[in-house]
Amino acid sequence: MPARRLLFLDAASLIAYRWAGGHLHCEAEFAPDATGFEAFGEYATKARGSLFHILADVAEEGFQIEEVPYVQGGDRFALIQRKLSQYFYGTPYALAVSLGRKREGRRDERMLYTALTRAPQIEPWLAALRQAEGQLAGLFSLPMVSAALPPLLAAHAQRFLLVSVTRGGVRQTLFDNGQIAFSRLTPLVTGSTEEMALTCAVESEKMYQYMAGQRLIGRGSQITTHVLVHPAQIGIFRETCVDTGSIHFEFTDLLALSGKLGLKTPPKDTLAESLFLHLLARQPPREQFAPAADRHFFRLGQVRFGLRTAGLTIFGACLLFAGRQVIEYQSISGRSADTATQTAADRGRYDAILQALPKIPLSNDNLRAVVGRYDRLLQQAAGPEPMYVAISQALRESPRVELVRLDWTLGGKGGAAPARPEGSTLGVPTPVPTSGIMAFPASVAESVELHAQLPIGLASDPRAQRAAVDVFVEHLRTRKLHVQVLKQSFEADSAKSIKSSAEAVALIQAPQFSLRIARSAS
Repeated sequence: MPARRLLFLDAASLIAYRWAGGHLHCEAEFAPDATGFEAFGEYATKARGSLFHILADVAEEGFQIEEVPYVQGGDRFALIQRKLSQYFYGTPYALAVSLGRKREGRRDERMLYTALTRAPQIEPWLAALRQAEGQLAGLFSLPMVSAALPPLLAAHAQRFLLVSVTRGGVRQTLFDNGQIAFSRLTPLVTGSTEEMALTCAVESEKMYQYMAGQRLIGRGSQITTHVLVHPAQIGIFRETCVDTGSIHFEFTDLLALSGKLGLKTPPKDTLAESLFLHLLARQPPREQFAPAADRHFFRLGQVRFGLRTAGLTIFGACLLFAGRQVIEYQSISGRSADTATQTAADRGRYDAILQALPKIPLSNDNLRAVVGRYDRLLQQAAGPEPMYVAISQALRESPRVELVRLDWTLGGKGGAAPARPEGSTLGVPTPVPTSGIMAFPASVAESVELHAQLPIGLASDPRAQRAAVDVFVEHLRTRKLHVQVLKQSFEADSAKSIKSSAEAVALIQAPQFSLRIARSAS
């Protein structure tokens, strides 16, 4: 956080304080002349990184309370600017404070318009700050800062006066239901305690006459006046400020109030500007008088602070993420080391078990091959029954096919040779029909050579024979069997001699065909 510099401005000088942790340290005092302005510019340049708060305690102030229609947005801004220009023309240091809305009627809004009316008294100091690129947090008046005191004073009266003494003079501020209604400053000549007490009594009576003339209070009523006094001087104030029929005085211990607010540099006398400066540092009011142009570098500082804060936050998040990753890496490394140790121990036990086993005269590859053959034998131990069941189901679904013979073989290379057509010679191979041939996979577990015949009525119809055989083959394949046609039920050999019809009728017999059916090991 940047350091805080509090500047107390009155008609006689500007005093610079450094505030830190409830302590006020007076650093310099500047006179309102060319030399003082130049010296203040050098001071502001050296303390450019600080936040500057200006507390003005001057007599040239204006207060005006008015009820206006409740509007919002751009209309509200235009209404406020028009009213401020009407009441305080010629000063840029003016603002409007909402005092709340009425509970009846149109529920108009009560507005307090206030301003520091003597701009030349303030402008040189702000110009020096602008030239030094100082970060001006705000320009505040002492009455606006004192608005935080009524809750601490236990002031429950509807209207009361708060009287305080500063270097600028005796300040009287009228509060109505805890809100500022009016304030005025009376300068002191000698600054003695007796003059302070007498001015408090006299000016309180004048304030009572003003309020009665403005009909803020009824004539003959009594108003309470709270006076901030140092305990060492409270006796003189009690002798001078005596209750009358119009005013009742209550004296507040300035040291006790400073301790309650956390001020660790208590006032040495009744002058209370240190209390108000500390209150400004702790609870600055929301409203302030400085134009936006004078707070330009303050806004830049806020943006810079926000960016730095965001950067530090992101950096902190990255550090946390990196720390978490380091912890996870260490945990994984530890688990990996434990796993490696456990693996080495398991491998040692495995090797020890292998060493304890009896030696066999086989290599690992040969033993692996023997075990593989044994597993295949176990898979084939069911015998021909599954194959026969599948073939019988296919025969049931193909009523035209009549079984003649089955030859079952374990594995896919055995079995009878394909049947040769009639009239072929032993030395010359006869071509096997290729219709429907399917290549068997290498993992054939068993095979069957099937010989069957078709009804004699299909002997003269090769197309019907072909269709019946194809249907039977398809029924076998749907049962995940591999089928190869060895011999068709008809012969299409062009070298075959044509016989007469009488001889053909005498030689008609049931068409026969042969299949090789195989089943895979898996």
